[in-house]
Amino acid sequence: MVSTTNRSSLLTLPVVAALGVIAGAMLQSAGLSFWVAFGIAALGCIAVSLSSLTSSLRLAVIAALLLCPLAWWRSSDVRNQPDSLAMSVDKTVTLEGDFDGQFLNAASARVLVQPRSALKSGRYRVTGRVQLPSWYRNPGAFDLGAWLAGRGVHYALRVQKAVRLPDDWLEVVRLHARAGIQAGLPPREAALMLGIGLGDSYDFSRLPDTPEGLSWREVFSKSGLTHVMALSGQQISILVIALSLALSPLKIWRYPLLMLVLAGYIVVVGFSPSVTRAVIMGVVVLGSLWLGRGRLEALPALGFSAVVTLLLEPRWLSDLGFQLSYLAVLGMILFITPALKLLPNSSKPMKYLIGGVAATLGASALTLPLTASSFGLVAPLSPFPNLIAEALMQLLVPIGFLTALFGPALGGIVNFVTYPLAWLLLETARLFALAPVLEWGQISLLGVTAYYAGALALLLMLNGYLRPRFALLVPLTGVIITGALARVPRPQIVYLDVGQGDSSLIRVPGADILIDGGGTPQGDFDIGKRVVIPALRSLGVKNLIVIATHADADHIEGLEAVLDRGGVSALVIGHDKPLGEDAFWDKLKAAAVRDRVPLREVRRGEVWRFGAATLRFTGPRADTLPEDNSNSVAFALEYVGKRYLFLGDTPGELEAEMNPGQLTILKTAHHGSRFSTSETLIQRTRPKVAVISSGTSNTYGHPSRAVLQRLERFGARIYRTDREGAITVDLSTGGLSVINPNPAMGLPGPPGKTRSSQ
Repeated sequence: MVSTTNRSSLLTLPVVAALGVIAGAMLQSAGLSFWVAFGIAALGCIAVSLSSLTSSLRLAVIAALLLCPLAWWRSSDVRNQPDSLAMSVDKTVTLEGDFDGQFLNAASARVLVQPRSALKSGRYRVTGRVQLPSWYRNPGAFDLGAWLAGRGVHYALRVQKAVRLPDDWLEVVRLHARAGIQAGLPPREAALMLGIGLGDSYDFSRLPDTPEGLSWREVFSKSGLTHVMALSGQQISILVIALSLALSPLKIWRYPLLMLVLAGYIVVVGFSPSVTRAVIMGVVVLGSLWLGRGRLEALPALGFSAVVTLLLEPRWLSDLGFQLSYLAVLGMILFITPALKLLPNSSKPMKYLIGGVAATLGASALTLPLTASSFGLVAPLSPFPNLIAEALMQLLVPIGFLTALFGPALGGIVNFVTYPLAWLLLETARLFALAPVLEWGQISLLGVTAYYAGALALLLMLNGYLRPRFALLVPLTGVIITGALARVPRPQIVYLDVGQGDSSLIRVPGADILIDGGGTPQGDFDIGKRVVIPALRSLGVKNLIVIATHADADHIEGLEAVLDRGGVSALVIGHDKPLGEDAFWDKLKAAAVRDRVPLREVRRGEVWRFGAATLRFTGPRADTLPEDNSNSVAFALEYVGKRYLFLGDTPGELEAEMNPGQLTILKTAHHGSRFSTSETLIQRTRPKVAVISSGTSNTYGHPSRAVLQRLERFGARIYRTDREGAITVDLSTGGLSVINPNPAMGLPGPPGKTRSSQ
């Protein structure tokens, strides 16, 4: 029999200990020394020992304080592991290891494989070029560098040659499971079941878009069912419950068997934050039942899981998947019990329904600020498809486990049952993806604080600690404060990172102006939908004037999606082109007609004014020239005594015709090509800063060494989107900041941070 005091310790200790581990990891990541963590722990232990806290709470707090320096040391040890590939960047190496569908796990290093389709899962000897990972680095964009760093990955391997090696037993098991899950299913349903059963959602990227023009990743995002695409704690919980019922004849001995199943399962599917959290929680609960201690409550199990997980991999603390997983479970724990108390005499089916609704709403409530900031979308109707998905997952998870166990022969028979259930789940997601969604930008620290204060007040009200009128006063106060302190967007220029292309945003009182939208004419990646629109959403831009400088695909391809998004008041062009002469230009004009966006041509000499901002157009000339680049729209933005020049792809001979005056910032033409940014222009304008938009390791050799030397000779500071990501200029102060996710580029700061200069 467990005493009341001991039981209280068992419930309190893991939760408080988790806070100590989190504090230690945060102190280390903030750059504070070990002695700060040690001093906090020592002084805290003395203070707690002299306090009047209960013995159980005193024990829990002391344990948490002692874990703080331990977590600091562990975090430091993990983050400062030797870098075996540091001297191999841009060099060819040969690595041998297991490819898990995304990473090559070699003995000396773990690297991101590019292109991912170059290999299938298995063991390989791979020869390739070591590169720094590259991605589009813009406001609100997913920080791939930080995500990779959280998994111990700092480099990408561009595959040149790969030799398949004999599979080890683990890969044989994975291939057997994959074949069983897919057996007899159409590609769409097979992709879903691979995500549910093995956490492999890559096949979704290979599927064609839906008839509505949405990718399947967009379908799940807009319907609020993103968690269904990949293996999560929900699947683990369902699997444990199903297996526990199936093994009930074994009575107490089913618990160690289930613990072994969980251990084997995580080895097969791989370690990720949500799966690791669920498996540790499952093992703890099952171990408690096996030892006769009764069912351990979910909150201490969650705390124990956080302690173990963060001591094993402290870098996960900053991982979005880790944060969403723990907050979702915490929301379920906190909201289910008070919701059930509202109708204590309900029938079992009604209690099940109430519990399901409370779990869905609780998980959504605590994760909403993160999902809104990270994905830029809030799906108001998501609780409805989630309830349907939850019911279907109760069947699909155990069925998927069976097909993985049976392999392709028997799995194909079982999948006769799988198909209609998977089809129904996919169609549910597709239907709700068409429902209206709310676009959301980044949420400030004040906004997050106000939101969680409101959520806490609601919880206190549900548990009877706060009267409804006071509980409603908290979120109302938060809305008033955040609304009153909401900042009007500062006048700024954002030179977006669109790879080997061009896109810039000007924000001045009275107008938001997007110049070009990038493009990837050699591939099927929609840069407008995937890069430009998320950046606009993050910045809170809704209404736009769009300028298409000229007909090159790397400038205008992304604009079609921007026009389709809506909110564009005009499409500004230079010289038009006849229908059929340029496919990308034709598609852009067709989008303007489809979306009822008026077309407006401009010429050199025109002047536009938006309050304190003036646009003076320096191109194109009145006569049409043979080359598209020569017909580029070019203009100077004048604001509070400073001047900023935008040139499109204007060639050097036409630059010589321009004399816009002394420049604060020159947006170099044609990605730093040697055919533009002439010495004549630089000598006339004397720019203090030059911004170059180009792609990492592009095949054109942009920016040209001659251009860089020319700019440096005239004293211009050079900023490049290929190295520093998006570049933001505050037009009021002249301050400039860059997104700088990769210190290996020779720039200061850790992933996701910025540096600023005045």
